[in-house]
Amino acid sequence: MTEITPLDTAHSEAETDEAQRPRFWSRLLETELFVALEDEADGETIRPVILDTDDGRIALAFDRELRLVEFMEGPSEFAAMSGRRLVKMLVEQDIALALNLGGHTSETILPVDALRWAVEQLTDLTVVREAAVRDVTRPQGVPDALLSAIAEKLPTLEGLARESWLVGVSYRDGTRGHMLAIVDALPPAKDAIADALSEALRLSGLDAGQLDIVFLDEGAKALPSLRAKGLGFEIPQRQEIVREVTAPGTDPSKPPILR
Repeated sequence: MTEITPLDTAHSEAETDEAQRPRFWSRLLETELFVALEDEADGETIRPVILDTDDGRIALAFDRELRLVEFMEGPSEFAAMSGRRLVKMLVEQDIALALNLGGHTSETILPVDALRWAVEQLTDLTVVREAAVRDVTRPQGVPDALLSAIAEKLPTLEGLARESWLVGVSYRDGTRGHMLAIVDALPPAKDAIADALSEALRLSGLDAGQLDIVFLDEGAKALPSLRAKGLGFEIPQRQEIVREVTAPGTDPSKPPILR
């Protein structure tokens, strides 16, 4: 049975409902893509397979390694990277993207102008420091689109942070707004979390200025107030498989092997 991937589903929905197009772009940017290469990568340097057409140069990428192998009719060199990273690279070189060629649901060719539009949506959120916050309140008047963007993006950040809280906020400089607190984020993942939330807002038609973000550790003084007044959003945690190890000879049904 042919697998229907999340990108297939997002593309199909975007084809039938224009309002779903931002969701397709969001899914594309966060998906790991397999980019066909001319030869083995040399460190950080890669040479993608490029199709020269009347409409310009086009690179090939797939959301499953098997799809790449099938289209290339055999094992092929490839580089795996996020759609976000690939799109930025292609725009810099004026190269379009052929996605999932081979008759898949999400098969499409995305021209450079479309990729450039996506890159322009990656405006950064404002990352604030806890010390800048004067007071937090229950979030009020939050646009539905903002709530949806947060609720859809945070589950994709599995294992990168422990919890998140949306609150109303007033700052020491007198300004007010909404703030999303991310608790116990992995230090190397903070930039990626901010980027992912930024693009989720922009691709939902929202200005990144409508939301600030703060990263807090478990011991932060503001955290009890955030938990009491904030709207919580779940961030899935990776499940670690713990295997119980039994010492040889301690299980009567499994005597130790003599060698």
